[in-house]
Amino acid sequence: MNKDAGLWLRQAERDLIKAENDLKTGDWDSPAFWSQQCAEKGQKALLLNAGKAYRGHELLELARVIKEEIGVDVSPIEEDLRELTIHYVISRYPNAANAVPYELYDEKKARELVERARRVLEWARRNLR
Repeated sequence: MNKDAGLWLRQAERDLIKAENDLKTGDWDSPAFWSQQCAEKGQKALLLNAGKAYRGHELLELARVIKEEIGVDVSPIEEDLRELTIHYVISRYPNAANAVPYELYDEKKARELVERARRVLEWARRNLR
């Protein structure tokens, strides 16, 4: 794994830890954001390892680039990416979903999103080896 990819993977791992920590405090909107960030950075690590750079936050678009440009099968995580991608905005901005973010999330949803991020991160690790 090249240096840049390693840095992005380490940050993805740290973002997952942040999401897990926020589960302990009951801040349900925060795990949603950190889960999306974990998935995004895990995917970007794969691209950087292949010498590709990508700017943007839309997880399904990142997956399309990964599939087309480096030939990695993204089908195992597509459903996770579909669910996680919207939380980049919705988890932070009251006008994104016409509601205050902290009122949109509950423990069940936050835990689900953290589990989805964990699956994406494990997929990224497997494909970096």
